[in-house]
Amino acid sequence: MKKVTILLMLTLISVGIINAQKKPTILFESKVYDFGQIKEQDGKQTARFNFKNIGNDTLKILNVRPSCGCTTSDYTKTPILPGQSGFIDAVYNPKGRPGAFNKIVTVITNDPENSNVILTIKGKVIPKPKTKADNYPQVIGNLRFKSNHINFNDIKDSEVKTDTIYLYNPSDKKITIFAENIPVYLKIQIPAGGIVINPDQELKIAITYDAKARNDYGYVFDRFQLKTDDTDQPAKQMYVSANINQDFSWMTEKDKAKAPKIVFEKTEVVFDTIKSGQSVTVEFPFRNEGKNDLKILKVKSSCGCTATTPEKTILKKGEKSIIKATFNTSGRRGEQQKTITVITNDPEHSLVVLKLKGYVKE
Repeated sequence: MKKVTILLMLTLISVGIINAQKKPTILFESKVYDFGQIKEQDGKQTARFNFKNIGNDTLKILNVRPSCGCTTSDYTKTPILPGQSGFIDAVYNPKGRPGAFNKIVTVITNDPENSNVILTIKGKVIPKPKTKADNYPQVIGNLRFKSNHINFNDIKDSEVKTDTIYLYNPSDKKITIFAENIPVYLKIQIPAGGIVINPDQELKIAITYDAKARNDYGYVFDRFQLKTDDTDQPAKQMYVSANINQDFSWMTEKDKAKAPKIVFEKTEVVFDTIKSGQSVTVEFPFRNEGKNDLKILKVKSSCGCTATTPEKTILKKGEKSIIKATFNTSGRRGEQQKTITVITNDPEHSLVVLKLKGYVKE
């Protein structure tokens, strides 16, 4: 009886040792795949990583996670018995990704010693040669533009600036462009009878912006149309913007000493917590502490806030006025900050930003 018991115990221990030693083991031929140089126009490229189960239990690939959306993977999804092989495919799309790349793919397995295996794909994408059309991304009808928005950036109110409209005709028909009903502050270098752009032709058209004729201040954004005989969208919508500033360069020290001077009692107001849907109105009192007349040229509020033109837009020395701002909280929640931009003829404070802050609860 004692011998049987000892034999049974030895058998159970042996079985336990054998079971404890059973495990899958994944072994990759290589964990790095170098594509070398690939061309952008060649499309998706696939790197295959081969592996083998050198363990004594069934291997399973539980998941494969690429490092970003530019790599997608396929892999052996069935269990891999001891001695059998499998694969991991990593696909890289070079479109729109010129230059060197180095991406990883994480392989998750049931191998207790290699539960997370990092694979690497790398290489260099040679960008595809640019065509004429690539240089003109804005498509309007049968014409392509580098941009249909001409930004003149900062410009003095006495200044005239010239920029260029760049366009290309990729079609097989010639198209005539006309300058009709153009705003008075713009001049387009197109003759009265129009200008012809032939098939596969690139064209430059000068455009001039007269800030004095625009008669405004601060950031201004406008639109106009170029008329054409194009069969698709004959009226080409164009946009023009500028930030118009006053020109104080003519002022001498004596002029500056006599200049108007705007002084606000406060430039920031914090309102109490209010419920969404309510409106709050605040006042910003100001006065002219200069010698010459102070002129309020423009009052512009940010989104969701309306500001009234002050009672007086021309203030003599010592005169006072106020700017009222009303904020409608409908549809708004949480911390709020709105701004009001005031443009004046004070050379030291030609632009003043007023702030309205508070909290809106449901």
